[in-house]
Amino acid sequence: MTVRAFLVLMVWTVLAVAVGDHFARDFAAPGLERTFAVLVITALMVAPVAWLLEKAGWIRGRFEWGRRRPSGAAQRQASGEGGR
Repeated sequence: MTVRAFLVLMVWTVLAVAVGDHFARDFAAPGLERTFAVLVITALMVAPVAWLLEKAGWIRGRFEWGRRRPSGAAQRQASGEGGR
């Protein structure tokens, strides 16, 4: 993800939460009900923007749970470029 994409998503998410709260205040009771309504409205607003940013090339790659990339030193050592 580029810095530009992060900033766009951050600002858009803050605006989406504000809009979600504004609309949820009218029909949802305070507490978990309103929190869930804001969550759904925010998700419906942020997901399409994230998808568009991915199509534009600002976000790329896959998220993999628990898998870490080896550090540069470990990669060089594995490939035989140990530096000795």
